[in-house]
Amino acid sequence: MSEASSNPNSDQLNFRIRPWSSLLIRDYRLIFTTILCANTSNHMRNVASLYQVYQLSGSPLQLGLTGFFQALPFIFFGLFGGVLADTYNRKTLIAISHTLNIFPGLALALLTLTGTVQVWHVNILSVLAGALQVLGGPSRQAIIPSLIPQRLLLNAVTMSTLMMQGTQLTAPVIAGFLIEFYGVKASYFVDAGLLLPSVISVLLIHGSGQPQGEKRQIGWHSLIEGVEFLWHTKIILSLFILDFFAVLFGFYRPILPIFADTVFNVGARGLGMLYSAPAIGALIGSAILLTFGDVKRKGALSVIVTLLFALSLGFLGLAKVYWVGLIAVGLLGFNDAISVAMRRTVVQLLAPDDMRGRATSFLTVFAQTTNATGAVIAGASAAMIGPSNAALVGCVLCTLTVFATCWAIPQLWSYRSE
Repeated sequence: MSEASSNPNSDQLNFRIRPWSSLLIRDYRLIFTTILCANTSNHMRNVASLYQVYQLSGSPLQLGLTGFFQALPFIFFGLFGGVLADTYNRKTLIAISHTLNIFPGLALALLTLTGTVQVWHVNILSVLAGALQVLGGPSRQAIIPSLIPQRLLLNAVTMSTLMMQGTQLTAPVIAGFLIEFYGVKASYFVDAGLLLPSVISVLLIHGSGQPQGEKRQIGWHSLIEGVEFLWHTKIILSLFILDFFAVLFGFYRPILPIFADTVFNVGARGLGMLYSAPAIGALIGSAILLTFGDVKRKGALSVIVTLLFALSLGFLGLAKVYWVGLIAVGLLGFNDAISVAMRRTVVQLLAPDDMRGRATSFLTVFAQTTNATGAVIAGASAAMIGPSNAALVGCVLCTLTVFATCWAIPQLWSYRSE
């Protein structure tokens, strides 16, 4: 591909959009590699941490609390990460945060190796790792539109979503294999090492990484600007609300170890497959989305896949056989991947460059806030009524919130991108 064709300032390309079009651009390939390595590391650590906590405590509530601690930093620091992404060089922020994030994995590995690890160790280091991820997360997403032509934005976002969901396929399998044959410590060592190529890749990007617009200072005014932008951009706000309430009652991942243990009676490798099945569905969903090139009715598609997500949660609650459970969580991943791609693309389309970091951070905070509270709700519900009944109740509540959101903000259903 010629240099002219790879210029991110060019709005038009000389070829039809294909599923791999964004990967033809060098800088996008590098940020793709950065996110790939970082996400694989993060998912391996999360799976290993949840597995280890359940082995140490045997408590569904402790499992839910660990999921809460993994998401807690996004609630407190998520918006701050967005302000940083709109203020400082995004490449530098990614490189520093990923370098520092090597140390929580190493600490967990050493604590496990010496036999001194306890549940509170896992929770504290999960908070630290999550806080560092917050600093780099908005920058990783906000930098993408400056590296590619706008015509390829949905393609690039979907490709990134496909990759991120793909890491949910490979990372749990790798973690499960390492835990089964070499112990939890091996998984921690590997996830720490994966962050090294992540740092190298982002430093090789030719793009400056500097946000456009006037130089701003970090403060409450920047956060208020972000809130005002979201409030006046009803389409983004409606997508955030839809995702918030749907995921609040449908966050199933923290209780998958309970399904593996008490419903399906499978071991660590079976648990790894349960965590990987959503990624298989996500790969299929993202691949289908890539073949379309672009989708104009992004709002309507978001509503439909969120409703299907709720119904898939009910399917999981009814599952009594392992392979049926795998299909159910695969469908959850299928619908979630399309929903995530739609939300991220709409945010990147409607937000100016000097607002993308904050808009992305709001998206992350909305998602992680529901993940954190949903983890506690899921753990408590599974402890009180069992994992299957908890999933069925979540299905009903998710379905009701989808219809309520569409009734309250009808603009979402009719939204079309240009």
